[in-house]
This record gives sequence, structure tokens and C-alpha cells, in this order.
Amino acid sequence: MSMAVEPQSTATATAADSGLMRVSSDKISRLMDLVGELSLSVSETVQSPDLQGLDLSNFDTAVHRLNMIVREVQDAATDLRLVPIDDVFRRLRRMVRELERQTGKSIDMVIEGGDTAIDKLVADKLYDPLLHVVRNSADHGLEPPAERLATGKTEQGRITLSAAQVGSEVQIIVADDGRGLSREKILKKAREKGFFGETEEPEPAALWKVIFEPGFSTAETVSNLSGRGVGMDVLNSTMTALRGRIAVDSTAGQGTRVALHIPVSLAFLDCIILRLGSQLFAVPIDVVSEIARPNPGELLAISAEGGSEMFRLRGKHVPVCRLDQFYGAPIGDRDAPSGVLVVFNTSNGAIAVPVDEILDRQQVVMKPLIGRLANVRASWGCALLGTGEVALVLDCERLGAGVSS
Repeated sequence: MSMAVEPQSTATATAADSGLMRVSSDKISRLMDLVGELSLSVSETVQSPDLQGLDLSNFDTAVHRLNMIVREVQDAATDLRLVPIDDVFRRLRRMVRELERQTGKSIDMVIEGGDTAIDKLVADKLYDPLLHVVRNSADHGLEPPAERLATGKTEQGRITLSAAQVGSEVQIIVADDGRGLSREKILKKAREKGFFGETEEPEPAALWKVIFEPGFSTAETVSNLSGRGVGMDVLNSTMTALRGRIAVDSTAGQGTRVALHIPVSLAFLDCIILRLGSQLFAVPIDVVSEIARPNPGELLAISAEGGSEMFRLRGKHVPVCRLDQFYGAPIGDRDAPSGVLVVFNTSNGAIAVPVDEILDRQQVVMKPLIGRLANVRASWGCALLGTGEVALVLDCERLGAGVSS
């Protein structure tokens, strides 16, 4: 596999040289690995205990400059692997013509923000799950032409694919102007599968989540487009692997909107480093809402056995997730007073995690957990720190799901 990369040289391009050169994506990935190792090596050097107590004039200024240069090299290496998401969108546009033939519906595919840049590794994994969403919109969401005309809509249905960078994330939205999700059908099937009780009336956000469960489908017949109960669960597992999240919104008679939030790059991650006992944890800075030191009486026990707790924060109650309890292993001193609470935003609501200390904010090099470690709960992988230590990168979405379940 190769990628067209625009070199940073200012040399004038000749007629035979367009200013682009083909570079293997493996070489770019190797460069990014080396940049990551460089970052770790610099941090290890400047934090070496051999420097303690030495009188090094202007050392801090030199270290600051060196760290700034390494950060710029990281950003430049990351940019080399970015591609426009329009590469994915164009393939989906071609599929829409086939979907029109198979469904007998007229579909207007609207593409917005196709020049939004995304990591090539992410783009390669997005096509299949996005195709499932577009197929669902064409098959289930959009009404046949006659039905659309009867409800006052245009004969041609519309599916909008849009992308935009929001902070350190890319937001991809697939929206249609069809009939919307059927709360009645989805709730009936969800109750049959045991997701909700017979009398339970879940909030829309909680109900829509069940469509991503493996094997979940409300289709009465199986077609070559849908009805097997696979596809949306593939999207969910892909988003988990990409450290992304999904949000679904639907209005009856007006359409459905599926929003995907994905990191721009998978190589480096801006994190806050936390310590609980002797264990280090890293959390992406984007999910941190605030850091608080609880006052007496603000931590409330709400159950005896197991010790479910709430943190009273400005009149609101936030569920507390103790990591030693979550992992079922002693990490810190359970009876020691909570030094600091870190409040995270998740799709299940805010959660508060007690830790002993906030150590630093770093751009860390991410490494996946492999082998038996791949089964560690609520973890994206591990972060290699400049001190030579390893921190577990927490997946706060799964932490939040564990608290609410």
C-alpha cells in the first residue's frame, strides 16, 4: 500500500514533477514509531536521576525548546498519515447507485466536509461499518416514493454524509430524512431479548443503543441488504477498536442521525497521568470534565454491601467508580480518604474516579495490549511514559457503562 504525500520542500516543481511523491504507508508507520521512541528517549534523558542536584544553567530553557521541537516532529509525522475522508465518501456514493437499483427508491446522496483529514488507518476501517449505516438508511429509513409523496415529502429521499474536525476528534454524521426509528418495534424486540423489563420505558438514548447489539434486528424478512442482525454491531466493535463513540438520534417521520466521534490520529494521545497506590493510569484529556478535592460529607454511600457511592457536586449527584472495586483487585488503600476525584464525561453520564494524585499532562505513545492482557477491562492499551514507567489507558466509556449497569 502506498500513499501520495506532499513534500515540504520549497523546490519549484517541474512539468514532470507535480510536487507529489508516492511513499509506502509502512514507511510512514515506521517513521511514526521512531518519532514515538524519540519522544520517550528525550523524556527519559531530561528526567534522568543523574541530573538531580547538578547546577545546569539554562537547562530548563533548552529542555523546553527540545520538547517543543519533538512535539512539532510528532505533529508533522502524524500529518503525513492523514488523508481526506472523501476517499471513503466517494466509495459510498458509488454504492448508492446500486442501492437505488436494489430498493427501487430514488436517493440523493449529499456529501459535506469531504476534505476533512483523518488517519489512514482509521479511514481503511471505516468503509464497511459506514456502508452498513447507509444501507440501513436506504432500506429501512427512506420510504418508497409513493409513501413519501403521501406524507408531503419529496419523492427523492436524502442521505447526508458529513465530516468535520471538532477539537482532536473527527465527527462523521450519516443522516437521512426518512421515517425514523420505530420505538415500538425496537422496544418490543429489546424486551424479547431481555434488555428491558416488560413495563420499563427507557429513554430514547438508552433504547437506540440496543440496535448495536450483536444479532439485533427488527426486520421481518431477510434481504441481501439487511435483516440478519449483523452490521450495526460491526460498527460498534469497529468504533471501540478506534477509540471512538457513537450517538444516535431519531425523530419519527423526520429521519435518523448517526454520529461517529473518532480521534484524528491513533498514534499519540494527549493524556492526564493519574496515580492510585503504585499503579499509574492515563486518561484522554478530552473526557476530563473537572478535578475536585471532596469536602467532608460530599461522598455519600448509597448501599451497604459493595459500597455504591455518589459524589455531590454543586447540587448534582455523580456516581463514583473506584478502580480497585471495578477491577476486583486491591490497588490503593480503600479506607484512606479520597485525595482527588477526577470527573469524566461519558455517554452514560458523568462518573467520578478517586485517585491519590494527578501527576502530569503528557502526549503519550499508545501501545495496544496483546495476548492475555488484551482482556483487561475498560482499557484502550498502555501508555509509555518518559520515566520508563507504563500507565494503563482507561476507556472511560466502558467505565461509565460498568457503573450504570
